[in-house]
Amino acid sequence: MGTLLPVPDFERSTKFLIILILSLTPQSTYAQIDGIYCGEETCYDVLQVTRDDDKNRIRKAYHEMARKHHPDRQKTSEDKIKAEERFRLINTAYEILSDPEQRTEYDYMLDNPDQMYYHYYRYYRRRVSTKVDVRLVIISILLIISSIQYAGQWTSYNHALSYLLKDPKHRAKAKQIAIADGRLNISKYEVGRRLTRDELKEREEQLLRDILKETVELRGDCCRPSLKRVLLVRILFFPWTCYIWLRWMLYWVVKYWILRREYDEEARIFITRRRLKISENEWDYAGEEQQAKYLSQKLWINENYQKFLADQQEANRIRAAEDTDLKRYRRYTKRAGPASVNLEDLF
Repeated sequence: MGTLLPVPDFERSTKFLIILILSLTPQSTYAQIDGIYCGEETCYDVLQVTRDDDKNRIRKAYHEMARKHHPDRQKTSEDKIKAEERFRLINTAYEILSDPEQRTEYDYMLDNPDQMYYHYYRYYRRRVSTKVDVRLVIISILLIISSIQYAGQWTSYNHALSYLLKDPKHRAKAKQIAIADGRLNISKYEVGRRLTRDELKEREEQLLRDILKETVELRGDCCRPSLKRVLLVRILFFPWTCYIWLRWMLYWVVKYWILRREYDEEARIFITRRRLKISENEWDYAGEEQQAKYLSQKLWINENYQKFLADQQEANRIRAAEDTDLKRYRRYTKRAGPASVNLEDLF
């Protein structure tokens, strides 16, 4: 009968391996991560306080430790170097424990030392990211938008002036005004030298542009730039605008709905614009002649407005009947039927 070999005790070996691994694993609840917060020490130990101490106790402990380890209290240069390092650590500990958010993050790190990368992320995110006041960001955005709007107003205004300057009618009228006022006699000399032909032409153009600014009233989007039309100013005056609007609405309801008064000139213009779907800028840009034509229809009277709508529908029907493309499409649908699409045409 053969000799029996000893069978290894796997249960005992497994227990030994587990004990060895656990002995090599940090078991402290307050395990530290080197390079962040207070390094290998806990910030509580640096200030000699506990996690249950409040903010006042931490502040008191900080002042005591700062006085004790202040570099100016040391005598030798070696002690001063050590004190400076300790003093910086004390300041770091106080900065962390005195801020509720940082203290919460630090306590979470102490309780969860295994989440090393997450703790690094939270630590450096707080120190690298700049704390910016949201109000400053909003104000900056509003200022940028308002500046762009104001610059756009000047661009539209200058484009409109350039267009008028090229228009023969307005240019001739501006020249007549310049000649009548004696402003077109531009000096050909300046500081002892004769101006070139291009310089004289440039000065004449600028003179005519100035006259157009004085005599022509631009309206709509091309009117003279104003800060009242930029976003920031409108937001600042929004409460006042709401007050004016509510007061106007109350005035309208009382005067025209309750008292049944006859519409005045301003009310007639408002109703006409609204029923024609014309903005205030478009109305101003239309000119007095076109405005009078609109008002002559008396659209504030419901019977006239209904007749206007019927005429518009009839005009649209006639226009559609006479349209060449629509005629061609109707002939096509009559001959081939309405267009149809099946799945085979799509793939």
